[in-house]
Amino acid sequence: MENHVVFDLAICIVAAWIFGVIAQALRQPLLLAYLIAGITVGPVGLKLVSARESIETISAIGLILLLFLIGLEIDLKKIMSTGRLIIITALAQIFGCFLLGLAFFRLAGFSLGDRRLDALYLAVGVALSSTVIIVKLLYEQRQLDTLQGRITLGVLVLQDLVAIFFLAVQPNLTDPSLKVLLPSFGRVIILICIAFVASRYANDKGAKDVLWVPGGNR
Repeated sequence: MENHVVFDLAICIVAAWIFGVIAQALRQPLLLAYLIAGITVGPVGLKLVSARESIETISAIGLILLLFLIGLEIDLKKIMSTGRLIIITALAQIFGCFLLGLAFFRLAGFSLGDRRLDALYLAVGVALSSTVIIVKLLYEQRQLDTLQGRITLGVLVLQDLVAIFFLAVQPNLTDPSLKVLLPSFGRVIILICIAFVASRYANDKGAKDVLWVPGGNR
């Protein structure tokens, strides 16, 4: 099992490298090359990687690496320096897309009521973006540290917070009472606070380690 997963992972890495070289030669995004490579070697394409266990393991590894990249590149201090603009942009984008999506899916015939919330889930889905994909594209275009890049990252962070809150309360949407929803909100807020404090501590400790030199000079 383990050897099989390692072999499949090697196939994926080689395929990603080949398509990545082609994409760079054609001046196309690397992310597009990686997607095409996955489709080519996967069950839809040549079926070089078709075992369910391998696909689940490799996809988990890829997601972990991409999230690690996001953690390295996102600087909350820089993002919050344009906080007001980010908040206004994020609120307009999230709620605007949500309302437009809700109206569209209701007109398309999806249900909303009688314990069926199809239109609501679809509207939330179209209002949110993929942080992983957008950060990867910004990283490739070297726009993470630009003003537009910071605004985009700030909007993505707020979208992720909205997604966390929604995932926390969605099991109780059929019974939306404060007694049921408040504990879910409370747990999410505690989790976010712990993560924020931990990230601040890690950043401060990392900065001190970088500044330290033998002899105690800074």
